[in-house]
Amino acid sequence: MRYKHLASAGLEQRTRFFSRWLLPANSRIAFGLWLVLGLVATPLLAGQPMTVEAARAAAEKGNPQALYFLGKCYSRGEGVPQDDARAVEYLRKSAEKGYAFAQNDLGAFYARGRGVKQDLAEAARWYRKAADQSDALAQYSLGRAYAQGRGVSTNLDEALKWYRKAAKQNQIDALLSLGDIYLNGYGTVKAEPGQACIWLEKAGNHGAPSAFNSLGELFEQGTHVQRDFVRAARYYELAAEKGHAEAQMNLARMYLQGSGVKRDGVIAYKWLSLAARNGYGPANLSLQAVIENGTVSPEQADEGVRLADRCRQRAAMPQRSPKPLPSP
Repeated sequence: MRYKHLASAGLEQRTRFFSRWLLPANSRIAFGLWLVLGLVATPLLAGQPMTVEAARAAAEKGNPQALYFLGKCYSRGEGVPQDDARAVEYLRKSAEKGYAFAQNDLGAFYARGRGVKQDLAEAARWYRKAADQSDALAQYSLGRAYAQGRGVSTNLDEALKWYRKAAKQNQIDALLSLGDIYLNGYGTVKAEPGQACIWLEKAGNHGAPSAFNSLGELFEQGTHVQRDFVRAARYYELAAEKGHAEAQMNLARMYLQGSGVKRDGVIAYKWLSLAARNGYGPANLSLQAVIENGTVSPEQADEGVRLADRCRQRAAMPQRSPKPLPSP
């Protein structure tokens, strides 16, 4: 079966600027930090504040980073009116100077038809230019193009090659895509649940709690691997502690049923409360139902709410890496 987060892995990388900033490329540090935090006073060049005016001055001298910065500003409407055509103009100038970020983003504009006529072949061409410079997001984007036959001929071997290159840099969507491929099998690639678990666990450890939730579902249902409730609960907990609402709901159910964990109404109600506060609709119904049917006492519910409140008051939930688990 295909899990929800894997089915959506074809979308543009949601955490692209986090992963980019972490790449060991000196030319990316200032830009990555600004793009992640949304600041406007981070250094653009030595001794020069990052503002639209400063970027324009640097862009006039042909600085590719400044050109890219202006392209992103026009793309997002930050400091300037939102204008996709102007964004493409600046991204193209930066891309033609060999700046990998701009090359990948220009490819994305062509793929979506933003500011230019949609042209999937042109998108793939720019993805390749950036991918050849080891840009992880571009490597993933090019791999996806080969997997879907978008702008290039469908070629699973090429798709896997680029996915693996991106995955070596811990690009999350590439990790998720490899997990999906090895979980379900794809084309000539046979399903290998052990490999799927490795890639999904890496995705979870690098910022995709949905991967941990999917691993929990995998071991709870036992569709592709031997059913293991203890292992399922452990993965649900890893995702739940990172704020994943569905995993919080799943973990609450495990505590209500005593599956893989000791039955505990207080802990179950805590996770139900957190899932509800995180916007997971079914949790709201369950909060009332478990009291009405006597599964959780009013006293347990009150204590569960107090525990949930403590979690919400923390600046961040504790994050843990999963303990080594044997391959299925």
